[in-house]
Formats: sequence, C-alpha cells, structure tokens
Amino acid sequence: MRQAALVIGLLAFYIGPCEKPVPEPTADAPPILAAGNLNNLYVAVAARDGGVSGFRYWQRDAQGMWHEGRFARGSPAAVAAWREDLLVFFPSGRWGRFGLGRPVIEPSPIQAWTPVAACEDGTSADAFGYNSAGDPFYARYQDGTWTAAQVEAGVEREKMMDPRAVRFRGRLFLLWREEVPTLTGPAPNVRLRFLTLGAGGWHGPITSRLRVGSALHVAADDETMVGLFLKDAPDQTAGQWMLATYAVADEDWHEIGPVIGTVPRGPVGLGRSGRHFFVAAIADAEPVVAPLDVAGARVGAFTPVGARARAADGDGTDYGPLLLFIFTAFAALLILASWRRGRATVPPPVEGQDLVHAPLLRRAVALGIDYLLVSLLVVPVMVELLPEMPDRLLRGEVIPWREMAVLHLVRLGVILVYFTFAEAVSGRTLGKALMRLQVRSESGAPVSTWQALVRTLLRPVDELPALYLVGLVLILTGAKRQRLGDRLAHTVVVVSRPSEPADGS
Repeated sequence: MRQAALVIGLLAFYIGPCEKPVPEPTADAPPILAAGNLNNLYVAVAARDGGVSGFRYWQRDAQGMWHEGRFARGSPAAVAAWREDLLVFFPSGRWGRFGLGRPVIEPSPIQAWTPVAACEDGTSADAFGYNSAGDPFYARYQDGTWTAAQVEAGVEREKMMDPRAVRFRGRLFLLWREEVPTLTGPAPNVRLRFLTLGAGGWHGPITSRLRVGSALHVAADDETMVGLFLKDAPDQTAGQWMLATYAVADEDWHEIGPVIGTVPRGPVGLGRSGRHFFVAAIADAEPVVAPLDVAGARVGAFTPVGARARAADGDGTDYGPLLLFIFTAFAALLILASWRRGRATVPPPVEGQDLVHAPLLRRAVALGIDYLLVSLLVVPVMVELLPEMPDRLLRGEVIPWREMAVLHLVRLGVILVYFTFAEAVSGRTLGKALMRLQVRSESGAPVSTWQALVRTLLRPVDELPALYLVGLVLILTGAKRQRLGDRLAHTVVVVSRPSEPADGS
C-alpha cells in the first residue's frame, strides 16, 4: 500500500505540472517560408520563445497529416525540403536538418559566406549566396557531401533583389528582381532576371519580359514551374497577387493573370508536395495553407497547419494524461494483488522442495504467447494516438524518433501492468498457464508482489540487444536457469504440478 501510494505521488509530481512554454510569434507579421518534395510539405515562420528569436516549422506528410516540430533558435535565411527533413540555411553559413526528431546542425559548406536561397530536386540540394567579398557562390549537397563553386555569370550582388533558387527539368534556376534601364520615364522598371545551370554550364543572365512588384515565390514539379508575385503596374492591378509560368519553348516567363480567391495580407510562401502546389500565409499570427490550382489561377480555402500545440510535443498530442492513466492503473493493480495475496492462505515455504526447472523451449513458447497478447493490447492504443502509424510501418517508412518513443513507452507500460499483475496474483501469465509453467520463489513459496515487479522491470534489460539475448545467456549459464530479472528477484520458473492450484494455496 505504501509503495503504491509513493508511485502515484511521484507520477502526479512529474506528469501533472509538465506544462511546456508555447513560442509566441513576433509582434509584426513574421516572414514565412515554404518548401516541399515528393512526399512532404514544410512551412516555417519566425517566432520567439522566452525572448529568444528563432522559428517554428511544420511538416505535412503524404497522408495530409500535419506534424509540428520543436522550436528552433536562429533566423533561417533559406529553406529546402530534403527527404524527411527540412534543410535550413542560416545567415552565418551554417545549415541544419530539421525533422520531427532532434535537429542536426552542420558547419558552413563555404567559408565565410551568406546563403540566401535554396532548393532541391529529390537527389540533391542546392544553396546560393555570397562570400565575404560579395562574389556569388552556389553549393550542392549530394551523397552526403557538399561541393561549391563561384557563379561565373557576371552578376552583381548589389543589383540582385530577392534571389530565389529552384530546380526544374534537370537545371538549376537562379531568379531575382533587378531594375533595368527604361526610356519611358523616371519610374523604376523592375524586371525578373534569371540564370540557369545545366550540362553546358551557366547560361544568362536573361532579362524576362515579366514585370514584378515583389519577390517571385517559385516552385516546380516535373512538368510545371510556377511563380507567385505582386503586380508592378501603375493601374488598378498594382498590389494584386499574380501567377506566372515558365515556358520551355521560348525560355521565358509568361503571366497567367490575377489569382482568384482571397490571400491573407502580408508575406506568403509557395511550395509543392508531389504534383500539388500550395500557398502558405499568416492569419491571426498562425500559418495557414491553401491549395493552388495553377491551370485555373485559383487559390482554395486557407486552413491552419495544425492546432496551437506545444512545439516540443512534436505532433502536438499531449501524452501526459495517457501516461498518468497507465501508471495509476498499474498502482491500483498492485494494491489489488497485495490485498488478494494477503487474504490467501499460503503454506509456509519448504526448504529443499523439489522444483523442476522449466525447459527452455517451453519458456520461449510461453513468452511468445504473452508478447502476442501484449501486441494485441498495444495496437488499439497506438491506432488511437497515431492513426497513420500502421500504414507507415507497412510501407517501410522511417518513423520519427518521437513517435517511436511513444510506441515503446506504451509497450513497456502494457508489459509492466500485464506481467506484474498476472504473476503477483497467480504466479503465471496466460502463456505460462498454457505451457503449464509457474513462477516461484527460490525457496518454493509463491512469489510476492515485489518479486513480480522486480522481474518485470528487468525484462527490458534481459531483452538486450535483441531476442532476449542477455536473458538467454544467463539462463543457459546458471544452475537455476534464471535470467537477470529472476536472479535479482530470487525467483525461478518451474513446471507446475498437476494438482497444484493456480495461486499456490
């Protein structure tokens, strides 16, 4: 009783007040960045957490489920999707891979440079920026290695406004805005200019016929490269979001027309996932995303990327109440087992009692039956917590460490409750009952609740490194065929006598 009360008290202390701070967005409209690839779409926004500047980011997987990553420090200069991670490039030149697990920060691929644009094509990632002398450089990440080279195309950093990078049909495109001379008057003539890098090297810069009043937000799939920009015109179309596409036939951009639908005021981002394009924006200080129909130049309804979940919780699910329920139920079962054991008429232990140690094969079969039952108990809980987990496991996808940690935690909780309660009450689990085995004290007396708990708590150690290897070695090398949990709990697994009651009384 006293031990169970202690367990409940500790859990209430550690789990109850576990309230993590929620990062707050910056006071003014934060910039928003979007990137995507074949399976995922990423959205990142500037944020603050406890006075520390940084960013928040979200991942939309192939099933359309949004997952929130943890708050990250630093101001991203450019982002690109890379397989299951978001590549983030910082003004210092350092870069990192951010997913649903712990981020990995790497040193700069180019000494003393400032990246400003990034992209990927599924097999490699590219970053564009300037070194300390103002020379344009680009770096490519492929097979885990960076290669870098100077952009030999006669571009000037001070004239390049809002550079962007995108991969399209095997070529790298660098796009930016630049004022070009005009003969029509003093008004600035801001045109889109771009470079391309292909098998023959750099081509350009090319001055497009497209006039843009803002940065060109660009994304591309295998067939289409799309640009989203504000109109730069002295008429009623000024300030209107416009769409443009790149035509391979004449190697230039063509304006489609104004975007149909309402886009929230402020910064936007453009990304794609698979063959679908998305517009990301800020609404009520939270990121929202809408599908973009390029052919119809229409943007759909904007929806939040996820609930206002705690950033450190990964996908925003609060597992505290579930853990508290599991361990509270475990404590209640311990109390019930102690009460029943106290009421039972148990004969005193008999020294030198003839105990037949269980054969290894029968123990293995019993363990397999018990673990099958544990799996049947774990699956419904996991389907409730993470509905997409079974499909992702069947497809062989890499599961983020945060979700795998939840899976193992639930599994360990079920094992703790099932084995401890069953062995404390009757000395046997379902598998042991079917194999006619029983857990006993070394003296031959029925096991106590404490002994059942100790041998269950040591199961994860006996399982190491896999397939109960530690436990198997100890069983084969010990005279009493005890695994580590048995040795510390002073218990043995024996063959049940035909006339012996289940509870040993």
